Amino acid sequence: MSAKSQLCRLLSEYTNSTLTRIFSPVAGAERQRTVLVDFSSPNIAKPFHLGHFRATVTGNFICNLHRAAGHEVIGINYLGDWGTQFDLLAQGWKKYGDEEQLLADPLRYLNKLYVRMNSEAAQLGFEQLNGVDSEVIAFNRDLWSRFRLLTMEHLKQTYKRMNVEFSAYEYESDYVDSALRIAQDLVDSGLAIVDGDGVTCIPAGTFEHMPQRIVLLKSNKSTLYLTRDLAAAISRHERYQFDRIHYVVEDGQRLHFKQLQQILSRMGYTWAQKSSDLDDHLLHDWAPADLHIPFGRVQGVSTRRGEGLFLSDILNNARQTVLKRMDYSPTTRISKTDSMNEVADQLGITCLVIEMLRKGRQKPINLGSFLGYSVVSETNGGSTTISDNSDLSGLGLQYCHARLCSLEERALKAGLFHSSQSDSRTSFGTESDLVHRLNTLPEPLDETTLNDPLFVLLLKHLSNFPDEFHSAYSNYEASVIVNYANRLMSHINAAWKGLPVLICTHESDRLLRLAIFVAARNILATCLRLLGIRPLRAI
Repeated sequence: MSAKSQLCRLLSEYTNSTLTRIFSPVAGAERQRTVLVDFSSPNIAKPFHLGHFRATVTGNFICNLHRAAGHEVIGINYLGDWGTQFDLLAQGWKKYGDEEQLLADPLRYLNKLYVRMNSEAAQLGFEQLNGVDSEVIAFNRDLWSRFRLLTMEHLKQTYKRMNVEFSAYEYESDYVDSALRIAQDLVDSGLAIVDGDGVTCIPAGTFEHMPQRIVLLKSNKSTLYLTRDLAAAISRHERYQFDRIHYVVEDGQRLHFKQLQQILSRMGYTWAQKSSDLDDHLLHDWAPADLHIPFGRVQGVSTRRGEGLFLSDILNNARQTVLKRMDYSPTTRISKTDSMNEVADQLGITCLVIEMLRKGRQKPINLGSFLGYSVVSETNGGSTTISDNSDLSGLGLQYCHARLCSLEERALKAGLFHSSQSDSRTSFGTESDLVHRLNTLPEPLDETTLNDPLFVLLLKHLSNFPDEFHSAYSNYEASVIVNYANRLMSHINAAWKGLPVLICTHESDRLLRLAIFVAARNILATCLRLLGIRPLRAI
């Protein structure tokens, strides 16, 4: 395929609008699949910290991969609003509750209360704190509902800031009653028993490599996280009829999801079986089929001990750092009246997303600082501002994208092409206009630009994007896209210096160079959107 044909194909297939289907399914996968992804899932009345952030951006990336692959995606945020943490909060509120502090800063105060009560529970033993249980003793539902509402208001603001959306929000409490019924059904079927101590469980050795019994109900008939997860999974399949379900949860929960998968499979749910157990017609895809998609722990952010800063604090600090850089930068194109705070906020979020996704998904992250600020609380040895080695490639990616958008605008004003559209979200209709102009250039084309090593390397890298996407999709590895985008940025920056557009003498050189920069901008924007980052047109 000639260089001009490759450029026309790239311009036609990747447009700078919304994230669209990147490739057609391979032979055999003839129908669109429905993929349900359970991700983020923080607990009510606890702060949103870096561990939740990694869970959220990883799950969002997996959702975006499937959308780009042409599948229907259902993103579920399954919030923990049941169990021990509410017992602790209820007792903490009864002993120390302060209405004024709650109204002033709900999440920060509730977290402070939780940390205090958790410390008391550790010192005295939870039973000595009366052993309250949400499903046995009458629980203050008005208080529970209030804490849940306050938390949801905070969470929705955070997700909006992160550019993350969900198809639905669900709560653990939604499935308490059905979890009780499922536990009884398992007893009736003979898979579970009521042990001598009154605990409803699946006997030890029922499943291979699981020597311990699997508890479904406590002796007081209270449900556990596993039982509620069983009920939720079954209910979701009845409602959504998904082909595949994924839980994007930290690696430390591996045993839990192994138990969940084994029980669902034994109950006859084929969608819960591993890839090797599925029929051939479901294997014609690159993506893994295991229920649990684990990621490495973000260390030093325990909410029980109050170690990690709130995510909002980390993002606010990052925004201030970026604002200072923008104030001193001679290339800043927006003024303080043009949403500089919003742009700085998105740049800070971009840097943190890249920081979380640039390493392999299952590698742990120990991020003591970010953009010069500690990410652990001062009571645990963190300082307010410190020097660090945060990855700033996120800033570079956004600056590169904005510079390419600026080139396109200047080329439009210079009359290099005539746009058929005026919507900035679709890049002024540049792609179709450039394809038309390229196809009308007289042959043979001048080869000055076509044979330039910088042009050749950039075009080759752009043409490799589908292979890189497939590699990321095959293992749900965002680091593949991050690394590709960083290499793309390097090629763009080199070509930017060596292949000027607007001062070219020959029309064919101007159009070819503009075309490759527009194609590069579109694929860079696609990479950012896959990662859950909003590409910025001006900085």
